[in-house]
Amino acid sequence: MTNEARPRRTTTTYVPDRATVRVAVPRGWARGVLAGVEAAFAGWAITTVLTMVAYLSIRSNTWMNDTTPRDALGLGGDLWSAVVGGTAVVGGVSYRAIPTLVGAMLVVLVRVLLRTTAGFPRSSALFAAPGFLLTSWLLVGASGQHSHWWTGTLGAIIIPLVGSVWFVASGYSRDDGAPAMQHWISGGFKMGGLLVVALALAASVASIVALSLSWTRVSGIHELLGASSAADSTFIVGVQLLFAPSVVAWAAAWWSGAGFLTATDALHSPSAADQGPIPPIPLLGAVPESAPGMWLILLPILLGLAVGAVCAWRFRREHLLHQSAQGLLATAVFAAVVALWMWSATMSLGAVRLSTMGPRVGWVTLALVLEIALPAVLVSLATHPTTLALIGEGTGRVRRRGEAAGRRASEADVSEKSVASVGGGSGEGGDGAAGERRGAGSDAHEANEPWAQPAQEQHID
Repeated sequence: MTNEARPRRTTTTYVPDRATVRVAVPRGWARGVLAGVEAAFAGWAITTVLTMVAYLSIRSNTWMNDTTPRDALGLGGDLWSAVVGGTAVVGGVSYRAIPTLVGAMLVVLVRVLLRTTAGFPRSSALFAAPGFLLTSWLLVGASGQHSHWWTGTLGAIIIPLVGSVWFVASGYSRDDGAPAMQHWISGGFKMGGLLVVALALAASVASIVALSLSWTRVSGIHELLGASSAADSTFIVGVQLLFAPSVVAWAAAWWSGAGFLTATDALHSPSAADQGPIPPIPLLGAVPESAPGMWLILLPILLGLAVGAVCAWRFRREHLLHQSAQGLLATAVFAAVVALWMWSATMSLGAVRLSTMGPRVGWVTLALVLEIALPAVLVSLATHPTTLALIGEGTGRVRRRGEAAGRRASEADVSEKSVASVGGGSGEGGDGAAGERRGAGSDAHEANEPWAQPAQEQHID
């Protein structure tokens, strides 16, 4: 057969296409950006309107004679800068005080406005952050009088980001068709939120108690401000209400044991009560004047144990591994929220002594995690059915080992007693035989002696 008669073979080689990485924004990203822009404009409008209303209501006061409507409008822009954590510079001195109640309302507003992205990927909600940030820069730069637009960058990122993460986390709803991982993720966020709510409620009660006990000092400082009318008093009280979450944060910092600062050299905690001049703010009259002792940190620990018991019943996972992962996520959520909360409660109301006021963020966060989050997680893990089964199995194993060791010990005692009894009888017989042998030996020895041999008869011939 020749080569020409052979059939031809055709080999086709397919070269796979090179992988192409495409970066694209998710569907619905414009709705997320719009939600951030709307929230920023709404917050700025609310602060500006409230500032103008307050100016019109107290402009008859003597210390408002030199203030014009333009100054009030500029103050509204500075107040918006303060809401997002900005710094105002007056006379070369930096001032920073965040109205945390307005910030909390903005977080809720972002969460509500993001409902328009419900039918789109969850990642589209995160685009509220750049929309809010750019709008905040624009509004502060256009209306601020003593503040710079870039000083509020951190707060302008945190506020929409918290609202977006809240919206995304709420999408992890628990249902029968959801995977197990989604269950513990949802439970971790809910458990962390419950820990934060419990801390906020307990600290709020502590704040009310402190205000009640120090009402005389608070009223005295209020009178020093020279409020001559009901409008003046309403304005003073209203401004302090904007810092209500900060007051609660200061109370939580005090109960944690780490304490807070009313000046750079004035620490207040259960173990310290440094005295010194304070700014003329009525709420600061509730600062404790004594140090009862560090035993008070037992109260947050008891709170953590109580919340842990509730979480063990409410957020029970089937597998111990998922329960552990849920507790770890809840601790991370609690630590992040507490750190942001404590940071927002810090202030700078002047130079030198008043340049640092508020909770010691790092120490307070660490203390509250160890006192509340950790006991809650340990309780939820210790009461898990798998843990109880392991404890029961281990207890049974230890009990069985103890019983076996006891049986072996008793058997050893019995065997030792039997050996001792047998050894005692054989010892007595041996002593008798040895005595007999010693007696026979002595007799034989005596028989060999000359005096022991019988006398021989002598025959005399």
